[in-house]
Amino acid sequence: MVIKKKCAALSALVCAWTFMLAGCGSAVKASELKQVDEKNSSSATETAQVIMENETSVMTPDDSSEAETDTESIADDSSEVTETKKEEPKPTRKAEECTVGGGYWFTVSDFEKVYSNKELEECFDRLQKICSEANFHMAFSFKNVDTGAYVGYNRYDQFMTCSCVKAPFVKSLLAKGIDLKEKIPLTAKWEGDCEGIVNEEYGKEFTAKKLIEYTILDSDNTAYQLLCLRYGTGDFNNNQYAIGSNYTLGYNAEWIFTYCNTDDMLKDYEDIYRFGEKDKNGKWLIKLLSKTHLNIQIGAALGDKYTVAQKYGSDYQEEAFNDCAIVYADSPFVLCIMTEQYPETEESCKVFKDLALVFDDINSLIAKK
Repeated sequence: MVIKKKCAALSALVCAWTFMLAGCGSAVKASELKQVDEKNSSSATETAQVIMENETSVMTPDDSSEAETDTESIADDSSEVTETKKEEPKPTRKAEECTVGGGYWFTVSDFEKVYSNKELEECFDRLQKICSEANFHMAFSFKNVDTGAYVGYNRYDQFMTCSCVKAPFVKSLLAKGIDLKEKIPLTAKWEGDCEGIVNEEYGKEFTAKKLIEYTILDSDNTAYQLLCLRYGTGDFNNNQYAIGSNYTLGYNAEWIFTYCNTDDMLKDYEDIYRFGEKDKNGKWLIKLLSKTHLNIQIGAALGDKYTVAQKYGSDYQEEAFNDCAIVYADSPFVLCIMTEQYPETEESCKVFKDLALVFDDINSLIAKK
């Protein structure tokens, strides 16, 4: 109560004093008060502008936008950090000595360390089931390029190479350093071709680069034949001896398709992988192989997960259907599969997809040495 009375008395005193000033003519006019306010406001604004100019004189408009971006980025990062702190750290898998036993139909070597013997055994059981249920002649070879871990089935059996041989042949040309701009005339047509450059007029010229693209992307037999006729197969055969792959082609292009086993073809595609790691033209070849127009086997199973550089092969008369692939997993691997089936059907593609998925799981269990 006492405080309220004092406040009331003080308010009354202030009002009286204001009234006296107004009555004696010593009060400032309203218009003058407004001008003073405007001057003070203007002065304050100018002062603020000067301060801002001094503070921002070293910052360009671009810097300003970057600063805003940085601020937003920091904010985003802080939220991510907060979220990360809430997440539980993923357990690190420990490698162990491989103890998975034998008894399988396929050969296994160089599996020194794995992340789980139990999971590996389950994968091998799945692989065994695919082999036992196949009602056609089949072979495959798998190799992890980092560790050398290997799995092979019917690995010495001979199969027609079909168009799988085209990729290692092209590799031999690129390693030799042929002139990709050289023009090569259409002087021969592969019997049995009904699409592609076989429909062009004799004498039409193609660059070596364009013929290589037709050979890999479209698996064009006429384009492949023209390359063999122009450059021969000597460089290819010499490279085969160098890498220990035990099949060759006719030196004068008498035959440009032949027979081989999956182990020898595996060596060719591992060689392509190495070439692609160190050579500009090798990288181009890998790019072509990863964009082949027919992709219904290994690439169809793993292409959404990894880059898959592959070359298929098929022959309807011999009922041959193959696929060889370089799979760019975290630890890359090469997989070559050869079969005697009526090619390019949903049924004949199934075994390639099934094997690819199992080998992807097997590959993920291999620990680097």
